[in-house]
Amino acid sequence: MARSAFLTVVLSITVTTATYLGLHFVVKPRLPVHAVDVPSLTGLTPEQARGLLEPRGLLLILDEERPEAGVAPGTLMDQRPLAGSRLRRGEDVHAVVSKAAAPVKVPRLAGLTVDAARDLLDQQKLKVGAVVEATSPTVAKGQIIGSTPAAGADAKADATVDLQVSSGPAAAAVPSVVGKSRSGAKTVLEKAGFTCEGRLRKAVIKDGRVLDQLMYARIREDGYFGDVASR
Repeated sequence: MARSAFLTVVLSITVTTATYLGLHFVVKPRLPVHAVDVPSLTGLTPEQARGLLEPRGLLLILDEERPEAGVAPGTLMDQRPLAGSRLRRGEDVHAVVSKAAAPVKVPRLAGLTVDAARDLLDQQKLKVGAVVEATSPTVAKGQIIGSTPAAGADAKADATVDLQVSSGPAAAAVPSVVGKSRSGAKTVLEKAGFTCEGRLRKAVIKDGRVLDQLMYARIREDGYFGDVASR
């Protein structure tokens, strides 16, 4: 009697196991698979994406965060598989989250040419913006006086930096010395910042006085020399 009961239990377990294995490995693969369409997640926040995926039985997997130009921080990009694909319920959809790019420092550009400044800005992922000329008594013509934003300021990647470029010292008017003596004319010119390099012509001197002015003077400002003529 006991032996018969034991055999019955063993047989029952064997049949149950065989039934399970047959359903799992033979019948189940032949059943139609319920697949769902993968929606587009690009430009959505992770919360919005989960709101679309979860009702479809899909899971969102965030692979990484990285900055990307033109993509709003905190939104999704690089979705895998692409929108329109079909997945079984319970499968994963992968995506990358965009984050804000770290700010870059505006480099010191003073004293550089525009071309040299452009190369340096390119290395920092910045661009040359407006280029405006301004006079300067201390910065040679063609060299940069300063920038906006200033050197050391934080800027976003791909931002523009405006440049102020020296056009050299401002031109100075030669003061009138008509009616003055030679020494007096020289004094007036030197006080105005000129170094007399020319001579007062004899034709315009009478009785030691200047009757007409035809003088070439030279502006001297921090090593820059520019000829100025006035009559």
